[in-house]
Amino acid sequence: MKTEQFQYVIELYKTGSISKAAKKFYMSRPNLSNSIRSIEDELGFDILERGVNGVRFTEKGLAFVRHCMSIVKELDEIHTLASKDARLQFGVVNPNYPPVERAFIRLCRAVEEGGELSRYKLSMFQEYQYEGMALLNQRKADLAITVSTDLRAPSLAREMEERGLEYRKLYDLPCNVNLAREHPLAQDPDFSLQKLRDYPFVDYGIRSDRVYTYSRIPNVRFVNLEKVIQVDSGHIRSHVVAGTDAYSVGVALPPDLNDQMGIHSVPIPNFTMEMGVIRRAGETESEMEGRFMALLREEMGFLRGDDPG
Repeated sequence: MKTEQFQYVIELYKTGSISKAAKKFYMSRPNLSNSIRSIEDELGFDILERGVNGVRFTEKGLAFVRHCMSIVKELDEIHTLASKDARLQFGVVNPNYPPVERAFIRLCRAVEEGGELSRYKLSMFQEYQYEGMALLNQRKADLAITVSTDLRAPSLAREMEERGLEYRKLYDLPCNVNLAREHPLAQDPDFSLQKLRDYPFVDYGIRSDRVYTYSRIPNVRFVNLEKVIQVDSGHIRSHVVAGTDAYSVGVALPPDLNDQMGIHSVPIPNFTMEMGVIRRAGETESEMEGRFMALLREEMGFLRGDDPG
């Protein structure tokens, strides 16, 4: 019998509902029911009475619940003993946004300079929001930073609620067209977004069809979908833009970063994306989370016109 099966039984006892217990573990109701059946097969007796009004524990089932609670408690105490010498973990999901990467690098440097590397294991994952939520549930990450146009979508809100996660908005990010400084349109006094249709559009994404989302966003209908260069890295995208007459669309970056890459940015009127953070609901902010978020606020100071130095 596996440890998680003891936890299934305890949660079923607490909620009195297979559906509620299944939701707790992000399982389907049939899968949890099958797991309980396998426990009963292994024990050789029923722990539940099943009827039209739901389930209730048998007398032997209640005794088994008490044993499950004792076993889980003992295992928790064993894990506590082991964790006293374990490194504390802190993970961040980054949607390939450079200020998030910069904040994480600064955190790593501060931990190293403070002689804290023996205490902390720091991790960064480059993923989109749904993959980020999975990492939060797996406790591999503590924060998932997101940048998107659909963070208020009802389907996303339901997903977060079902996963026991919460969302907090951080910033509205202006969106720009990014060109090389030497691009023919960079210094065009009569520049218009429609002129970009004559040039290749560079996008990156894990899914090859991601670019076609742009056809559904009115603010960027100037993108010519017959002239697309697809790459799988934001860094590669920046280099392609800086070295060709292609262009990209993206959220605002710190001016010093654009200067380093030789990028000229043109604001897109009335087009922003929302930046926010997803975390496990109800958890107290850890010291490392607070330190990271403070560094991220500093990195985002360019939105307020703060001096990056």
